[in-house]
Amino acid sequence: MKEIFCQGSPAEYLEYFVFPVLLPAISALLREARNEKCFERKRTKFNGLDFLTEWLYRNNPPHVFTRTDAHLQDIAFVKEWLCKHPRPPIPLSLLWSDDKAAIVIQSAWRGYIVRRNPEVQELLQYQKEMRGASNVSINLSKTLLNQLRNPIQQACLPTDSKFTDDANVD
Repeated sequence: MKEIFCQGSPAEYLEYFVFPVLLPAISALLREARNEKCFERKRTKFNGLDFLTEWLYRNNPPHVFTRTDAHLQDIAFVKEWLCKHPRPPIPLSLLWSDDKAAIVIQSAWRGYIVRRNPEVQELLQYQKEMRGASNVSINLSKTLLNQLRNPIQQACLPTDSKFTDDANVD
């Protein structure tokens, strides 16, 4: 690489040092934005600055071979920045795929339709009253049910006395 730090115009500096690295980075940014459907939606989980930071860090000419697997959270100055300026979590609506979001919305709607049925309302009211009256028996039945669900605990459950007597006869 040529050293033109003190010589030449700013245009020459940009042409020799900045553009050879920045133009492929912007090209990769546009490809990734298209893959993430940023041009089709108003909001996405894709952050262009994060992508550019990671891409430029990985493809820095002096360090190309040592930083191939670096992720944004692995970069030292990014760690330091995020410690001082934590980000809010990304909403689930941006993390989920369209299929996953459709499943969640449909299941919530179906649950609402079922719960608003008068017969189901009556059953829910009855269960609520029973829980208030005999909370101890419900907790006991939940404990027994959990033991039956767990196969390891199921093997440890007490057995019938007639079976244990038969086993001792041999």
